[in-house]
Amino acid sequence: MTAAFPEEAYAAALASASKVGPATLRRLLAHDPPSVAWSRSGLGGEDAVARAWQRHEELDITVLTSGSPEYPARLRHDPEAPAVLFCRGNPAVLNQLPTAALVGTRSPTRYGIGVAAQLGAELAAAGVSVVSGLALGIDGAAHEGACAAGAPPIAVVAGGLGDPYPRRHERLWGRVAAQGAIVSESPAGVRTEKWRFPVRNRLLASLSDVVVVVESRHGGGSRHTVEAALALAVPIGAVPGSIRSPTSEGTNALLADGCFPVCGVTDILVALSLNGVTLAGPIPDPAAASASAAAEYRGPDRALFDALSPDPSSLDQLARLTGLDLPALCGGLERLAQAGVARDVGGWWERT
Repeated sequence: MTAAFPEEAYAAALASASKVGPATLRRLLAHDPPSVAWSRSGLGGEDAVARAWQRHEELDITVLTSGSPEYPARLRHDPEAPAVLFCRGNPAVLNQLPTAALVGTRSPTRYGIGVAAQLGAELAAAGVSVVSGLALGIDGAAHEGACAAGAPPIAVVAGGLGDPYPRRHERLWGRVAAQGAIVSESPAGVRTEKWRFPVRNRLLASLSDVVVVVESRHGGGSRHTVEAALALAVPIGAVPGSIRSPTSEGTNALLADGCFPVCGVTDILVALSLNGVTLAGPIPDPAAASASAAAEYRGPDRALFDALSPDPSSLDQLARLTGLDLPALCGGLERLAQAGVARDVGGWWERT
């Protein structure tokens, strides 16, 4: 008997059934194509398939099964890989480039936000797709940086792709989907239940060649991603933070446990290379990049570049050194930050 819909429609209907979780879905599709699995499941008729398929088509969501050509190759050897994956954007980017996850707390410091955005931008510029969860805090900052230019970003979310969460990131969702891809194990229309977030974090780790925690409290949600990365033998890095900052307790503990320290994008690129990942170009030399950057600036921006140092300076100090008024000073700092040669550290500025 010929199926009335594409196999992807039956896969979406199976995933949408309230009684079918990730493990059950893997079992149902382990040996049968989705149309056969649906017929045997007794979960409903063709009308339920039609509704599920229409919902995903209207939202322009691509349904990927483990047999789809664009199904992520990184997941094929994961015993808990999703049997069905939902994607907004271009699913081809899931297999194109090296990937690095940037994760952390939803309540970061300005230091953490700045570091996440900087690492996101520099990784993207180096040809590495940044993977994160589109959550508030570190996740959002990492994707804001990654969307600036370069490699396509990849987001992994817990809920269905028809309902951006959190609402404050609706525009960022649109940018990530337009430039890269957003994926989820959850079909459109399902409630974002609490158990879906650890499942999301495992998928995030599985899609990444390396995982970096930027800021995290003890017992923060990032621990699920770290535990998944450990189980999958994915290298884990952490950004050092102040011993006085609660948001760095988790990352400093990871460093004490043997994770590699991340003091700049080069540390991540070296970790990728050591793990056998082929990079598009040579690992950048920060000193050479700084010297090259200095030669590019003229006038007030050059004066500002020269005034910056690896030691953080306040806006007042930089204004005295350069003679710039506040608007010109802030504009110049933003231009230098976008070029990757300066960064904001809790309201103070330093040369990278």
